[in-house]
Amino acid sequence: MKRLLLLLSFISTQLWAQPQHILFTYMGDPSTTLAVNWQSAPGESSPVVYYDTVSREGNHQAYSYQSEGQILSIPDLEDRAIYRVNLQDLEPATTYFLTVGNAEFGFSPEIKVKTIPQDDTALRFVTGGDMGTSEDVRTLLRHSATFDPNFAVIGGDIAYANGLTESVDKWDTWLSYYTEEMITSEGHTIPLVLAIGNHEVRGGFNKTKAEVPFYFTLFGQEEERSYFTRQFGKNLVFFVLDTSHVASHESQVEWLEKAFTTYQDIRYTAAVYHVPLYPSHRDFTNRYSELGRKHWGPIFDRHQLTVAFENHDHTYKRSHLLKHDEVTEDGQGTLYLGDGCWGRNTRAVSYHPREYLKQSGAIKHFWVADCSSEKMVYRAVDLDNQVFDVYPETEPEAQVAQEIFDAKEQNYILPDGVVSLHKTHTENDRWIGGEVTITVKNPFSTPLDIQLKAKFADNKITGGSGLPHSFKQIAPGAEEQLLTSFHLRPEADAHTIDIVIGAETRDPESDRVLRFWKTDYLWLTKPTE
Repeated sequence: MKRLLLLLSFISTQLWAQPQHILFTYMGDPSTTLAVNWQSAPGESSPVVYYDTVSREGNHQAYSYQSEGQILSIPDLEDRAIYRVNLQDLEPATTYFLTVGNAEFGFSPEIKVKTIPQDDTALRFVTGGDMGTSEDVRTLLRHSATFDPNFAVIGGDIAYANGLTESVDKWDTWLSYYTEEMITSEGHTIPLVLAIGNHEVRGGFNKTKAEVPFYFTLFGQEEERSYFTRQFGKNLVFFVLDTSHVASHESQVEWLEKAFTTYQDIRYTAAVYHVPLYPSHRDFTNRYSELGRKHWGPIFDRHQLTVAFENHDHTYKRSHLLKHDEVTEDGQGTLYLGDGCWGRNTRAVSYHPREYLKQSGAIKHFWVADCSSEKMVYRAVDLDNQVFDVYPETEPEAQVAQEIFDAKEQNYILPDGVVSLHKTHTENDRWIGGEVTITVKNPFSTPLDIQLKAKFADNKITGGSGLPHSFKQIAPGAEEQLLTSFHLRPEADAHTIDIVIGAETRDPESDRVLRFWKTDYLWLTKPTE
């Protein structure tokens, strides 16, 4: 057994000896600094980056420059170490060729990366959030790279490891996707900026740095804070914010106000964060959206924030220009783009967009943004690498993009009142089980199909006769009913039943299929003694 353990330890060390998952972040000015981050086996030798402005084909002795860095670790992950070297005093808009590693485990093949221009040269970046590790994530990253962005901005919920070290494989998969796919047509690895999301944190919200083992360690940005600024060239600054995952909304107010003052002469200001101020799927009144509007909204309005990149809802959205929670008519408001669906499964949106939204949809996508001294242009790109939204709408390709969006079949939130549940045998506002009448109404001007199914644990609940059930071709204005029943098993104290509703009709103007989804809940509890 001892020999086996030693062999397994040796194999693990060998697997991690070669530098892996080499990526670039910013710990300072993106024009003159680059933080190089990678993983390898734990060791004693300091990490080294050899670099130059011409290729040396991986011969580390031939490079003109070298820099050493630090070794970091993640608790309970003894098979690996995180290595970080912060390169400084670089030349703007310059390609650097480099190799990374140390004397103990050797060095990587040569890779190249480019610093950001310091003048008003036009820049391009890609952005989104809510990713995960599905193949769609890899596909969307590959599509992102085809636009040859200068850098990428991720708005949280990256690998969906939830701050759990036992889920490190999710990070390994995501890092492999990024480092393999995010390479430009000229071979440059694309640096990235990352905001924190709830799925980076054990517990999601209002936690400490100790509950965030990966985000702060894997990516060299700010060593102690989860919010910061980065200026890109002469015309763009990013405010990277934390929607109460480690730092509360309120705790960032004074810093944010000062940051806007510091960068008041920058032409375009952008914010990126996880939970949206103006959600497209979740309720407008959800707690963390309200906190954002309360603490940050007035600052955005006062300083005329150009654009906010929001996430968390797993949808696509583009707002009207907004100020003081209202649509502006003078073109002076903030544009809110989102809502974080860079690979994660989509969620439904309202068929008729909320009043603050220009349009929204259940579409996996990322955003491509172009920033020049004259304007900013934003494009939403889908899984097929099609641009389906362009803003401003005066851009030449905007009409074609709108036609692509209009032709998409999407999932919408089922309007209230289409399906209602009437329970019998309630006791002190607690439902103890019994008959349930499900009433279905068709508010549309075209026939409606509805499918119902119940999801519950068989060891907790009995019943559900007649489900799943399909109502076919309900006429406009008509209603139908289904009677079923549910009961708690004697050994169960309480249980929730999910009534999953799917509906389908057609748009009377375009004849395209409209699909709606909703889940209602039945909560059963034992009667009081």
